[in-house]
Amino acid sequence: MRAALGRTPTLLLLEDVHWADEATLNLIRYIGRRMNDLPVLVVATFRDDEVPRTHPLASVMGDLATAAGVSRMQLPLLTADAVAVLARESDCDLDVAALWRSTDGNPFFVTEVLAAETRTLPATIRDAVGARAGRLTVAARRVLDAAAVVGGTAEIGVVLEVSGQAFAALDECVEGGVLIDRGTSVSFRHELARQAILDAQPPATRVDLHRRVLVRLVTAGSLDHRRLALHALACADAAAVVVHAPRAAQLAARLGSHREAAEHLQTALRFGDTLDPAGRADLLDRLSYECYLTNQLAKALETRQGAVALHEAAGDARRVGVGQRWLSRLSWFLSRDADAERYAFAAVSTLQPLGPGADLAMAYSNVSQLRMLSGLNEEALAWGERALVEARAVGNRDVESHALNNIGSTLLRQGNWAEGKARLDRSLDIALTDGLEEHAARVWTNVACHQAITRMLADAEHTLRAGLAYCAERDLDSWSLYMQAWLAGVQLERGNTEAAVRLAEEVLRHPQLAMFSRTQALLATGLAAVRCGNPAATVQVAEVHAMTVGTTDAERLLPVALLQAEAAWTAGRAADIVALTDEAWTAFAADEEPWTLAELAWWRTLGGAVDAVPFELPEPFALMRDGRAREASEAWATIGRPFWAALALIAGDPAETSEAVAALLRLDAPATARAVRRDLARRGLPVPRGPRGRSRTNAAGLTAREIDVLRCLVEGLSDAEIAARLTLSERTVGHHVSAVLRKLGVPSRSRAAAAAVSILGTPEQ
Repeated sequence: MRAALGRTPTLLLLEDVHWADEATLNLIRYIGRRMNDLPVLVVATFRDDEVPRTHPLASVMGDLATAAGVSRMQLPLLTADAVAVLARESDCDLDVAALWRSTDGNPFFVTEVLAAETRTLPATIRDAVGARAGRLTVAARRVLDAAAVVGGTAEIGVVLEVSGQAFAALDECVEGGVLIDRGTSVSFRHELARQAILDAQPPATRVDLHRRVLVRLVTAGSLDHRRLALHALACADAAAVVVHAPRAAQLAARLGSHREAAEHLQTALRFGDTLDPAGRADLLDRLSYECYLTNQLAKALETRQGAVALHEAAGDARRVGVGQRWLSRLSWFLSRDADAERYAFAAVSTLQPLGPGADLAMAYSNVSQLRMLSGLNEEALAWGERALVEARAVGNRDVESHALNNIGSTLLRQGNWAEGKARLDRSLDIALTDGLEEHAARVWTNVACHQAITRMLADAEHTLRAGLAYCAERDLDSWSLYMQAWLAGVQLERGNTEAAVRLAEEVLRHPQLAMFSRTQALLATGLAAVRCGNPAATVQVAEVHAMTVGTTDAERLLPVALLQAEAAWTAGRAADIVALTDEAWTAFAADEEPWTLAELAWWRTLGGAVDAVPFELPEPFALMRDGRAREASEAWATIGRPFWAALALIAGDPAETSEAVAALLRLDAPATARAVRRDLARRGLPVPRGPRGRSRTNAAGLTAREIDVLRCLVEGLSDAEIAARLTLSERTVGHHVSAVLRKLGVPSRSRAAAAAVSILGTPEQ
């Protein structure tokens, strides 16, 4: 062999030498010591977790450790970013962070999970783990089964007691590479490996092991209720579940893990028939609140109704009243405005006969909140002050924070920024000091929404990002999804169309999405689609309009009217604008915030309306009304709204209209640019030249470079391969791919490739 390798420069690759026989290992040792004068590179690969100190390969590596020309390379595990790249290239929508954690970045496990057709554990991983476990003795296999049941990190004493085996059996598992020594405990190398062992256990064996672990932990006085609840559930010990699962939920909620808290409470309720009605009602109340925080709103409402029924049967008027107040809140979240009103006043009626107290104060504050959301400012302030007085009288800071939020938000609506912001700041201070997570999230939401509505866009983005960070750490999905939808709208207004659509689509993919969060996200995607000319725009505009039918909330009706108006004008149906917006204009023209109404008035003017505007126009709109196009554009640019800065120029001279069209194209608004040129042509004015080249010949408005990228997607190339072919950076390619997906109105690269025939034609063409 040595003579053969010396004849010509050679690469010798030896794969999986952890399985090599004695002769092959002798060859490696022999060549490794005699390579200096050979034109050869030998690459020997092996799995280090299958080479314990007693393995024959370990001896070979020791012999070659100091040999000249021999080096050992340790390949690092995949990072979270690397796993994200693989997931993106495989067009996979798995939770990348969870995949990385469960595989520890092991390339084999990662690629097998991504390649699997289902979300279950791939057979290739089960087989690989099973093959390694199959080489163990019976005693070691029993230790392995016990370790899998005990948990990701298993105490050695617990494992040995539960398995009934000696230390030697556990040492065999460590030597064989299936368990890792952690000092006083052992663990699996990867969570998926532990899951594979669990899946292979006979059901009766698994239940018995869980029972043994539960007994061992209880005997030892463990206070880890989460762990105790898990083992109790696995062995169907109802008495233990209803003790430990609620306690685990309490700790999880205190630590901000509200999704986990909800899961523990649902686990306890599976055995709720062992509880008395009061105990079951308490669990239902707690579960409803955790579902409310985590955006499981239909479940929260159903659960709260069950709790109220039990409280009514027990004659507990106070808890009935509290439940009615919660039913009001949940009904509003589910866009059931009439139910929200009915339950709100039912709560007040139920609690008032019981006398003053925190529960009655919160019922007052709930009415204040509903009035604030409906734009009934004076009533909102009156009920809010009533709640505030009651809360302070009994020293309840929870209700005080809630009432201050309503009062402050109402004052902002009335234009009293200084006093309103002071009330909201005080509400936030109390919430953060006392750990009132929901109230803190409400403050960030209300302040940011007001900043966005009044076109304080940079401030709104700052507030939203602060609120999102707070909510993400605490599983407050109901607020984080709503704030993210608002952030999408802010990004769109600031000219970041790609980021806006990405944020909104993330929200829309969320299951059980609350109506108002879905509405807000659809406003962003719908407006982007209208401006881009995406055929999906018509469907999105119709959907968001249908979702607001019957509501009286200005914050929902006015943005939808604006979307409908812009969509109609862009599509050449300006004559429809007045009819589409009459209801919103009539209802809110005298009472609502001037920025939104000024925009609505501008669109109605394009539709032929001659409205008396009962408020002072904000400066940019006033400049547009007066025909001062350049000044209006500069005013819009100053507050960070480039789309409107472009629209302001369409009434200017030919040079300014050309500038407007160019700006709209840069903002991914080709349909708006076409609408501008169309209106100029109708008025007999000079029409700026539109996009040239191939972007003019395709319905999606793709640029020449985007068409090149689309051709690469059809070939199935990755971002790196596209970058190499087109001589671009991967980051730039990523931006082009996102733009192509958005303009085609498709969610994935594969769908874009399928849709490409309408843009590129057949391959023969």
